[in-house]
Amino acid sequence: MCGLSQIFGDLAAQVPDGPPGYPHFVFHAGVLPEPPASISTDRILFRKTTHDYNGWYRAEALLMYLSAKKCRELGLFLLASGFHGPRKTTTLAITHPESAVRRISIFKSELQLDDPPVGLTMIPFALGYYPSETCEHPWAADRDTRDLPVLALSNADDSVGPTEDDWAKRDTIWIEPTPGMFRLAELLLNAGCSWNKVRDYGLEGDAGFRGVGPMSAELRILLPGSFGWTFPGEEVPDPNQSNF
Repeated sequence: MCGLSQIFGDLAAQVPDGPPGYPHFVFHAGVLPEPPASISTDRILFRKTTHDYNGWYRAEALLMYLSAKKCRELGLFLLASGFHGPRKTTTLAITHPESAVRRISIFKSELQLDDPPVGLTMIPFALGYYPSETCEHPWAADRDTRDLPVLALSNADDSVGPTEDDWAKRDTIWIEPTPGMFRLAELLLNAGCSWNKVRDYGLEGDAGFRGVGPMSAELRILLPGSFGWTFPGEEVPDPNQSNF
């Protein structure tokens, strides 16, 4: 039931697990499988919530529950989507029945030589990955928001209707393949390392410890052992098991 494991599981087992800073691994299009237009997993679960600041500002927030292994596979999905274009929209369907988010979609690349954008255009070449230590708010000191991920909470068509009910039913995270997406992928790889003790990551907006770009939904990544982990085991409960 998990396309992430089927496509990225073998590579995830080869990516260095540490110790921090050693050894390294070079990601590029030649080593990353090209993801199909649609894959699925039932091993990730999202809940939608809000984050209140100072009693007068409320930010949209997402809680993402997943295992350490799934962290690394999700990181590879983001890297593969970035290095391979994508030439078409790439979607990871979240099929767990309890998940409030039903898909993560990566915008297709609009780069065409017959109609290039104004100014300099750069495309990803390679990413040298070293296992690195992490902290709960990994980018709190960053000042350039252009290097932070933007998680656009929308619907499958990326065209939300005008009513409050339409907004309440948003179930899709859209991500543009920017440097911020690659940083998020690295964070997920590090979060899944066996020696990593950080179990809870808060990527907040400008009202909190900055971790996402402008207009992005906030994201809290919850691994087994975190205070917010509400499940009895080391995995999100299998929806196919009778005890779910």
